[in-house]
Amino acid sequence: LSIPACSEGLMSVPATAVAQTQFGALRALETFSQLVTYNFERKRYVVMAAPWEIKDRPRFAHRELLIDSSRHFLPLLPLKKLIASLPFAKINVLHWHIVDSQSFPVETPSAPRLWSGAFSAQERYTVQDVAEVVEFARQHGVRVMPEIDVPGHAKSWCTGYPDICPRNAFGNCSEPLK
Repeated sequence: LSIPACSEGLMSVPATAVAQTQFGALRALETFSQLVTYNFERKRYVVMAAPWEIKDRPRFAHRELLIDSSRHFLPLLPLKKLIASLPFAKINVLHWHIVDSQSFPVETPSAPRLWSGAFSAQERYTVQDVAEVVEFARQHGVRVMPEIDVPGHAKSWCTGYPDICPRNAFGNCSEPLK
């Protein structure tokens, strides 16, 4: 990213970003947006302390944020707002811990009773919801990595499929058979 100094009398000068991928270009534009401020006295946008010459690349290719909607359900709108904020911090992966012992809030067409293990019928994600989140994230340069823990974190399966879960002396389902 190259931003030259602006000479007196000039209103603007071109900034240049060079990237090897569309995601690199997206990150360069994000860096540029973080340098731009509004000057209320001059009534225009400015880049303070120009010139800038930024040669940047991520130290790590995988920069993730983990969310756990299996224990703390997130409706789609807050989830999308979170995803939209990730590029500001150059985060490129959303690790979505979607299923655990406490809850199975995702629709699974091959085993439709699994989502009976959700906290409530209102706290579920349909196949379309998940596809929408993945596409929204892709448009923001973020890859979604959904995590479905098995077999150790599968107690929520027992609600929809009690026959796969052994009962202890008290009649409680503890975990599916491994």
